[in-house]
Amino acid sequence: MPIRTTAGLILFRDGRAVVESPELAQALREVPAVFGITEEGAGSEARSPAPPRPAKSAPVKAWEDWAVSRGMDRGQAEDATKAQLIALADDLLADEQEEQE
Repeated sequence: MPIRTTAGLILFRDGRAVVESPELAQALREVPAVFGITEEGAGSEARSPAPPRPAKSAPVKAWEDWAVSRGMDRGQAEDATKAQLIALADDLLADEQEEQE
């Protein structure tokens, strides 16, 4: 399945992309984490896929951890209410879907 990036089309074979161009490699790194793309190779740091969005019934701690995994400061996440974290998740995921369209 191909992915269109800002630097061009990247094709995957057996779930892997072989990218030799630095521009394509950087564009692939910028694909939103929700797609679960990780980087392999000697000397490279793998980007872990973001954990799945918690269920609305999940404890607030799960929501805090999720928000931190998406780049929120731990203190800000702990200060937010569960309803605020759910609203943030809705906004983030809507933004990512718009970017992909």
